[in-house]
Order: sequence, then C-alpha cells, then structure tokens
Amino acid sequence: MTDNKKELDAGGLFAGILLIGLGTLFLLDRLGYADFHYVLHDYWPMVLVALGISRFVDRRRAWSGIWLIIVGLWLQATSMHWYGLTFHSSWPLLLIAAGSVMVLRALLQGIRKESTEARNDR
Repeated sequence: MTDNKKELDAGGLFAGILLIGLGTLFLLDRLGYADFHYVLHDYWPMVLVALGISRFVDRRRAWSGIWLIIVGLWLQATSMHWYGLTFHSSWPLLLIAAGSVMVLRALLQGIRKESTEARNDR
C-alpha cells in the first residue's frame, strides 16, 4: 500500500501569506483607506525577518533563513537607531554575526557527522 500523503511546504505557505498581507497593506494605503506609509517606512526590515523565518522553517534553507533574520534585525536596529546604532557605526556587527554563524554551522555539522558515524558503527 502506498502512502499518498504530501508534505506541506510551511515556508512557502508562510511566505505566501506574508505577500498577501503586504499586498493588502499597500493596496489599502494606495486607495486611501489607511495610512501605512510611516509603518512601512520604519519597519520595512521586518519583512526580511519574516522571510527569514519562512526559510528557517524549511530545514534545507535554514542557514539562508538565519542570514535573512540577522540582516533584517541589523537593518531594523540601524534604521530605528536602537542603542545609538547607525549603519556607519554598526557594520562590524555583521562581521561578528558572519563569523558566529560559520563557527556554529561547522560545529553542528561536526556533531551531526559524529552521531551519524556512531549509528553506522552499531
């Protein structure tokens, strides 16, 4: 008997819902029913964070999701000047984040490889 269950693409579903929501906000803004200009101007980097979350849900694209989340949060912090951060003063944070993600990825791949080898030795 074959199993015809199809796996739900949660990342694609989330990204699609996000695009529908953004399109609705833009449409309401353009038709004059609501004024979302200030929200979009101040919080546009959160779109990158949301897209990063949708990629993070898909295990094959998790690392690109992490990058989108990091860059989105960094852009949000610089555009809102959290803790006095500006683009000019905070770009080294991206280098720190890049190095941290590279180290974490290498460590996790090493742990995964060791556990796979241990299971194969049994």
